[in-house]
Amino acid sequence: MPLNNRIRSVALSPSLLIPLSVAAVTFVAAYDDGSYSLPSRNTLAIAIWWAVIVGVGLRTLSLESTTRASLALGGLLAALCAWTFASVLWAPSAENAFNEFNRISLFLGIFVFTMLAARRSSFSRWCDGLTIAIPLVALVALISRFFPGTFSDQGLSTLGQSVAARLSFPLGYWNGLAIFVALGFPLLLRVAISSNKPLVRGLAVVPMPAIVCVIYLASSRGGVATAFVGVVAFVALTEKRWVAAAALFWAGAGSAAAIATLVARNALVNGPLDTNLAERQGLSAAALVSLSCLVAGSAYAASLEAAPRLMHKWNFRPSPWIGRGTVAVVASLFVVGVVASHPVRQFQTFKRSPLEFKPISTANFASAHLLNGRGNGRWQFWGSALEQWESHPVVGNGAGSYEAWWTKHQSFYFPTKDAHSVYLESLGELGILGFALILALTIGGIGVGVRRTLRSSGERRVALAALTSVFAAFSVAAGIDWMWELTAVAALGIVALALLCGTAGTAPNPPQLVTKTNEPRYARRRQFGLGVAVLLGAWLLICAQGVPLLSQLRIKDSQAYADSKNTTAALRAAMDARNLQPWASSPYLQLALVAEGEGRLNQARTWIGSAIARNETDYHLWLVDSRLDGKLGDITGALRSLRRAESLAPKSSLLSAG
Repeated sequence: MPLNNRIRSVALSPSLLIPLSVAAVTFVAAYDDGSYSLPSRNTLAIAIWWAVIVGVGLRTLSLESTTRASLALGGLLAALCAWTFASVLWAPSAENAFNEFNRISLFLGIFVFTMLAARRSSFSRWCDGLTIAIPLVALVALISRFFPGTFSDQGLSTLGQSVAARLSFPLGYWNGLAIFVALGFPLLLRVAISSNKPLVRGLAVVPMPAIVCVIYLASSRGGVATAFVGVVAFVALTEKRWVAAAALFWAGAGSAAAIATLVARNALVNGPLDTNLAERQGLSAAALVSLSCLVAGSAYAASLEAAPRLMHKWNFRPSPWIGRGTVAVVASLFVVGVVASHPVRQFQTFKRSPLEFKPISTANFASAHLLNGRGNGRWQFWGSALEQWESHPVVGNGAGSYEAWWTKHQSFYFPTKDAHSVYLESLGELGILGFALILALTIGGIGVGVRRTLRSSGERRVALAALTSVFAAFSVAAGIDWMWELTAVAALGIVALALLCGTAGTAPNPPQLVTKTNEPRYARRRQFGLGVAVLLGAWLLICAQGVPLLSQLRIKDSQAYADSKNTTAALRAAMDARNLQPWASSPYLQLALVAEGEGRLNQARTWIGSAIARNETDYHLWLVDSRLDGKLGDITGALRSLRRAESLAPKSSLLSAG
């Protein structure tokens, strides 16, 4: 075979193409600030749903991959998407509710595409792709810290030294980064205990100390909790617990050495980062952390070679009682540690308002923050979500409404869009039904994963254990932080869920929604009907994603034109945005600002009135209205709008400063 043909065949081989494609998409989604912004996730959703349309049309995505489990869990996700869309009718901001609908339709697209694209033969390759991407993100994050200036700080330095010092790049949020990389532990453990090659198994341990360093530099307790849940779930579900314990032992030893390296370099960990000292410490830390990672991986690979020979020489076979005793000892030590930490006192500390504490010293922020029990307002965020539900117990206050609710009822000033718990936020925004759907999706996904894992064996059981652990750890993380809204992190959980419940994660002859029967005509009709439904639904969801995307792009164009004093073009772009999204307030706000810049104050007040009519809970709109009334000499109207803004944001620093 000619060399060019051989290179082409290798490049197109599924054994390389699938994992590299999955790794590339996952990495790009994470690198783009976690794909958090509206344009990023709209673009990603459009690409995914187009891939579904093309794949189903060309039959590269098979509806025969649909199982009863995927139909049930996909149906729950689709129902949550539909209920979120329905809340547009009663949400205070139809624009925000529609954006939340688009967010969930993105997750639905990820679920559908993964479930249809993954086959039993490619199941492990999808896992490999995720396993490759997460260490790469961790590597980029560490490079950004060890070699300052390699990447931009993305404006974090303007938020204060303690925030700037917390490693956030490339996801843009320290807890998001830490949780994202922590989800890699079960996937790496899968390779470390199941590969047939000792070198590959050793390489799987190499990134683990680096991931621990990322979690430490992010000073993320959420990352620690996610890693703990993922590791414990994996060890509990896998059959090769002793091998997993060995991998964790050497990874732990390497992590201890790596953390000791960082602790000895305070400027690198806690800042200020723009100094020669931090730069020098970064160079030495990069070398020593790399050495710790390599030694951990090498030691694990060597132990895999030596252990069988020694066990054979000494005729040692570990009894099941040894394992049970080890678990009992570890559990006892854990309980003792929990009791020694004074859990009641820690819980009381967690509940207290951040205003009751002095700021943590920036001199040793990373360690001090990791070891303290403060909730940083989470108890108040969660309590506010419960109060929101109590005010609208049946259908909720509408998707995307938590930010306005918190701003009006917050017990201390802190700007946040999310309740830092997808479960409580769903309860407050979507009522009992929304809460039940998200809870059923979580419990059902974990249940399917555990059931299929325990019914499997060999390499497939290890892979299912890893994916179940990833989804379980993500479910916990989404309950304590806004990981549902950080697309890159949520996508990991959704992909794991789709792989767990699709045909790829089943036994050789799984029960399927679409199967070959003795009635080929009936089977073809059913498959054709499902295909048409998928294509039509995908097309409608693409249109739904495109509307706010194009609208926001035209608003940005309008802002750019206004800055360059091209008011005619600015007005035209803002009108385009309004025509695309007539139910949204943001195009009308931009029209008002453009008209104000031109001195057309009466027209501006009309536009801002239209914006307020579409979102009466946004105090920023009332402030603009107050300013316009003041410029027009309507002092009574200006004061009325100002009082309305103050009632919607009584603790806002913007209003206090004004």
